[in-house]
Amino acid sequence: MTWTKKQICSFVDLTSLNSYDSLKSVKTFLADALDFEKKGFPVAAVCLFPNFSAVAVNELKNSSIKTAVVAGNFPNAQGFLSTKLNECELALEAGVDEIDIVINLGEFDTGDYDHVVDEIRAFKGLMPEKSLKVILETGYLKTPERIRLASELAIKGGADFIKTSTGKEFPGATLEAVEVMAEVIAEHKSERKVGLKISGGVRTYEDALAYFEIVEKHLGKDYMTPDYLRIGASSLVRNLMND
Repeated sequence: MTWTKKQICSFVDLTSLNSYDSLKSVKTFLADALDFEKKGFPVAAVCLFPNFSAVAVNELKNSSIKTAVVAGNFPNAQGFLSTKLNECELALEAGVDEIDIVINLGEFDTGDYDHVVDEIRAFKGLMPEKSLKVILETGYLKTPERIRLASELAIKGGADFIKTSTGKEFPGATLEAVEVMAEVIAEHKSERKVGLKISGGVRTYEDALAYFEIVEKHLGKDYMTPDYLRIGASSLVRNLMND
């Protein structure tokens, strides 16, 4: 299938996750997202820090754009589990549609896989009707074997999407990592459909097409919808509009 630039935009989680984000800058960001929609380049969702949940829900209430936030002590997931869960609860109370969390890399590294799965289950337990995206941080995991195992654990814990990267401390998405993740999702398709979010370094139309080709090869045409495939990006939409 030949994807148009407008179609690619419809898969994007338009992202603003800066240390200097403010209520003013976020409102400008949300206005831009609404303007993109008016110009025929609607995005799937916006993704923000959780303290901006309420303003995002309010500003986007009359649009088709979903609201997503990172939570659970993004981007490192360190801290008390109760605190991490409470952050998610506050975002959910504000009305967000989706929450992105980071897998517990420390416990993963020590081999305490039950802990990793149980923690994800605790998050999913807060949002049975909302979408939970679990970030694997593939740039840290590095090897196909570790990426495969992390994907398996996230799915076992109840992830609705598995996501490549935070885009912060470690390298972002790679074609190789996404291929491994797509293979694991394909192996679980008979049980339930788990989505895939590609995040970190997708900046051009050509970048997006390369990832789409991999996803379609492993998961088929029925996965080529924003319900099951997303691209986390901050500059991609403007680049598509300006090309």
